[in-house]
Amino acid sequence: MDKRRSSPIRIAVAEDDPAVRRTFVLLLEALGHVVVCAAADGEALVDGCAPGEVDLVFTDFHLPVMDGLAAAELIADRGIPVVLVSGHPDAREIVVDYEPVAMLIRTPVTVDEAQAAIAQVMCGR
Repeated sequence: MDKRRSSPIRIAVAEDDPAVRRTFVLLLEALGHVVVCAAADGEALVDGCAPGEVDLVFTDFHLPVMDGLAAAELIADRGIPVVLVSGHPDAREIVVDYEPVAMLIRTPVTVDEAQAAIAQVMCGR
């Protein structure tokens, strides 16, 4: 049995809206995961994503200081999969196959969508 699946997944989250960020952290924790970083901007997200300490990242598309795609590129280079989360109309233009993200999910994110995204991305690792 894969030990990663039997233990909580360590997740980093980036969202510039404090209320949305807190809600997403609570959702992930309710699913049994550990949120090791909850960042308000892309630069703080990158700083909080050390290889071996983070298994998966959820990041908003539009973030201050460094946007979600720029942060995703740096994080993906560390071998950490990134799920891009956005409700912004520009996100429809993103072609996941050409970006450093494992998948894109639209907001608002439901519990089932978050759980499915985690399962799909972690199965691909």
